[in-house]
Amino acid sequence: MKKLINADFVHSMSDGNSIFGNFGGKVGQMTIEEFRQHLNDNDEEVLNDLAFYIDVNKASSLGSTRVDVGGNMHMRQLLEDSAVSVIMDANGNCAVLNRNDGRFSEEGMSLLNNDGTVISSLANCDFMKIVPKTYGRVQTKTIGATTVQRLWLSLVPLPGGYEIPQLVVGKFKCSIVDGKLRSLPGVVTADSQTVKGFWDKAQLRSKNHGLAGLDFRNHLLFHMMAKYAWRDSQNCKGSDNTLVWGVGLDGTENSGGFDGQKNIKTGITLSLGDYDGNVATTDANSNTCHCVSVAGFENPWGQKWEMLQGLCSVGTDVYFWRGNTMPSGTPTADTFANIDHVKLTRPTSAVWAMNIIASEEGQGVYMIPKQSISGISYGDNFWYDANGQLWLVGGDSSYGAACGLAYALSSNAWSASASRLSARLAYYGNVQKVSIQRLIELNS
Repeated sequence: MKKLINADFVHSMSDGNSIFGNFGGKVGQMTIEEFRQHLNDNDEEVLNDLAFYIDVNKASSLGSTRVDVGGNMHMRQLLEDSAVSVIMDANGNCAVLNRNDGRFSEEGMSLLNNDGTVISSLANCDFMKIVPKTYGRVQTKTIGATTVQRLWLSLVPLPGGYEIPQLVVGKFKCSIVDGKLRSLPGVVTADSQTVKGFWDKAQLRSKNHGLAGLDFRNHLLFHMMAKYAWRDSQNCKGSDNTLVWGVGLDGTENSGGFDGQKNIKTGITLSLGDYDGNVATTDANSNTCHCVSVAGFENPWGQKWEMLQGLCSVGTDVYFWRGNTMPSGTPTADTFANIDHVKLTRPTSAVWAMNIIASEEGQGVYMIPKQSISGISYGDNFWYDANGQLWLVGGDSSYGAACGLAYALSSNAWSASASRLSARLAYYGNVQKVSIQRLIELNS
């Protein structure tokens, strides 16, 4: 037998391969998979100090719509508190909104007219929210007889982890003013545009503007899961066992449906500030229904679908990218050859009430459907078509209980447009915080 010191060099390995060594005073061998898990264990103390975790792909003993969380929950609260709502001009100058009531600036200035629209001196500004740069780490961990990928999140870099860029996203679904995409209160949300059409109108606002993407939807899901330990947004409950949001504009409350709820104006939930909850309003038939605020973002499900930037299917492949760019025509695999991207895989069937899970590719978690996991349910659904390319999320007011933060549809063509399809403005440039008076001066 050849001595180890004389063995040939190797340059690749698999989890089933073994490594020889002195482990706990005993000479023996260990599989690469086992060795990797023990290396992860060495990070456990650091991760518990710096981050909180979500077991996104592990069924919880609390129930199929619940999720196990833990770690440093003070970091979770710090992340929530570090995100701020702002009123921002086209150049990224912004003033902070009152955390408890977004109808006012941080200084206490009233920003709205009696009809709920923004005052004239700030008519050139959008209502946005800034979520700070976040750091993640996907840790392969054995819990009992189950191997799971545990997601850790923090405001500080994590060993062996990855970076989630800062998000600057509209507090409402978009509107169109003078041909430009906006995020404004007191208006009816825009629709009947292709995803490229929405993006082009965002670009007319500035070259740093685009549409909200998958990182934004991930943020909403992670917020709900980490704070409340729930996966099902419509049935999510707080510590007092009452519903946090309820059904929202899913069309079922007092049977308003899509026609009754499609023209409900934006800004209803500004009075909640940056906090979760719902606010009563009326639909076209004068029926009472409720708009929801998820961490200060209004109606991320219901009323109209939201198109996503940075996500496109080509067959069963799903291309995810973070750059502020938008394909035209009918995208193919060649479209993404010069775009920095991650390639994921979607399911090949549409299943009512299908479980939606996180797909982990290296260091990164992408909350799109991949397959069902026994014991896990988001209360939402996934629709598929082999030729579908555009990704829609949230659902419109005709889908009822199917609507939610995890509801996804990938059955439409890239060129799809309809009265049920909207989008959300995003900003990909640098922001500069100023006082409300300075913001008015800059836009006078």
